[in-house]
Amino acid sequence: MAAPCRNARALVTCVLRCSSCHVRTHWKPVRQPCIFSMQQRMKTSYRTYSTPSIQQVLTDAEEEQRPLKPPNRVAWHPTDDVYHIRYYPWYPSPLEECLQQMRKAAELEFRQPDIWVQISLELDTKLQKKKKVEPFIGSVHLPHTITEPKKILVFATDPDDIEEAKKCGAHIVGGPELIQEILQDKLEFDYCVSVPSLTQDLQVLKKKLQKKFPKKKRNTVGHDISYMVDLWSRGQKYAALTYNHPKQEGKGHVNVIIGRLDMTDEQLTENIDCMIKAVCSHKPLSFGPFVTRGLVHAKGTPSYKFQVEPFLPEEPKDDMFE
Repeated sequence: MAAPCRNARALVTCVLRCSSCHVRTHWKPVRQPCIFSMQQRMKTSYRTYSTPSIQQVLTDAEEEQRPLKPPNRVAWHPTDDVYHIRYYPWYPSPLEECLQQMRKAAELEFRQPDIWVQISLELDTKLQKKKKVEPFIGSVHLPHTITEPKKILVFATDPDDIEEAKKCGAHIVGGPELIQEILQDKLEFDYCVSVPSLTQDLQVLKKKLQKKFPKKKRNTVGHDISYMVDLWSRGQKYAALTYNHPKQEGKGHVNVIIGRLDMTDEQLTENIDCMIKAVCSHKPLSFGPFVTRGLVHAKGTPSYKFQVEPFLPEEPKDDMFE
């Protein structure tokens, strides 16, 4: 008669003693579903949770094809209200529920209501064959601004461009005569914007400015000065980085602040939607979704995994054949 396997981590039964539980034998163990666990499963049904994202409705065919437990986990769903999260799969929840849980956790930790709220996005940077999306830096104008306007330096020589830059709120406007002052650290600014005709004259400042050096990929070089000044003075900066570990090849991440805890759920949702769409613009939609996972947390609170599918941009449909 079959007896329960002595290895508690493997829910199987063996006709004879299993090699993983006892000494080696020449008998091959027959692995079957654990009788004890099957009986317990029939007696105690899963509870109905208040969080609908924990429940996973599957058909009978999918239930038969699915293994008894996920890899490196105890079961697919917990059978109690109090359990260790690390023993069960981490299912994403709607963003509204994540924000509510985050506010409750902040109250228990006696956090101030104006602490920063940050999101972490996991990226799929794979493209054709061995190509992938390179690390990038960008800025986006959030619907609800969270930072003070930054100091912008504009390189321009045309009188019309100089007047336009001053009207938009640029702190420093000038031509190549500002290069020597920048090398001597006489000017203080946060970002630098330039017109395309002066990019060759600014190559001397490449080592000095480093990430502040104007580039077309960062939307800091162009003819629309009002747009660039408004984007970098009131916009939120984000940066995408990639992993160097071989197991994380083809993946990247973005960590960026999107608001404060005292903002409403609608304001935080609109900022997150705008940020995710701005990040997804760096990869063509034909290669699949760029953002694969999203976490939201505040200072002193745990991270909450939210559903990113409602915020991903959709590929435009051709109405020619309709």
